[in-house]
Amino acid sequence: MSKFCFLTIFVILPIFMYSQVGIGTTNPTKELDVNGDVRIRGLSNTSGTTTTVSVLPDGTLVTGFNNATAPGVKFVGFLSSDIALNTDYNFKEIILSNELIDVANEYNTTTGRYSPIIDGYYKVSMDFDIGDYSDSNKDLDILIGLWDFTTNNWVLRRTFKHRDNNNQGLSSGRNESYGIANYLQLQHGHSYGFRIFTDYDNSVTRDAKLKFRNSGSTGSSLSTNFSIEKVL
Repeated sequence: MSKFCFLTIFVILPIFMYSQVGIGTTNPTKELDVNGDVRIRGLSNTSGTTTTVSVLPDGTLVTGFNNATAPGVKFVGFLSSDIALNTDYNFKEIILSNELIDVANEYNTTTGRYSPIIDGYYKVSMDFDIGDYSDSNKDLDILIGLWDFTTNNWVLRRTFKHRDNNNQGLSSGRNESYGIANYLQLQHGHSYGFRIFTDYDNSVTRDAKLKFRNSGSTGSSLSTNFSIEKVL
C-alpha cells in the first residue's frame, strides 16, 4: 500500500468514527441532531391519548402501552355509589366500577381485584370521603388499605378517626376527606383489592358512609378515587 493511500485512510477514518449526523441542519452538535419533529412508529398506541416515554437499561425507548415494564399510571378508578359502613368490626370491599384509566386491563370492575401483569414497585394512592355520620360525640375508627388476596394480609393500611360535627358552625352530614399515598412492591400472580374496616362505639348509630360524591350548594364532584402508578 502506498504512503498516499495510508495517509488518506489515516485522515478519513476518524471522520467516520466520530462523525455527527444532522437532519435538517448542516451543523450538527451531537451524534444525531434533528432540526424538526421526530416520529417513532414503534411508540404509537391505540388509546387515542398521549403518554410518557421511558428508557430501558439498554437505551430502548418504551411506553406503558407497548411495554409492561415501563413506569407510568396504570389504573385510576372512582367509586360510583356510596358504601354503607353500617356494621361493626367488619370488612367492606371497595369496588371502583367507574374506571378512568386502566392501561393494561389489570383491574376487574366487577370483583374489584387488581392483578398486575408484571412485578414492580408501585405508588398506590387513595383519596376518599367519609360522610353521613350523625354522632357528634363518638369517634368512628376506620381502617382502610390494600389487601393481598393471595397471601391474605394487608400490604398497605392506615387508620383514621372520624367524627361528625367536631367543628362548630359546620352543618351535619358533611364529608370529611382523607388521603393515603405509599410505595410498595406488587407481584404478578397476586390479586389485590381495596378494603375498609369500621369500629363503632356500642352506643352510636351505624350510619356512616364511604361517599362517592361530594355535593353542596356550590356544586358537586366525584370524590373517592384510588390510583396505581408503576415507578420502577
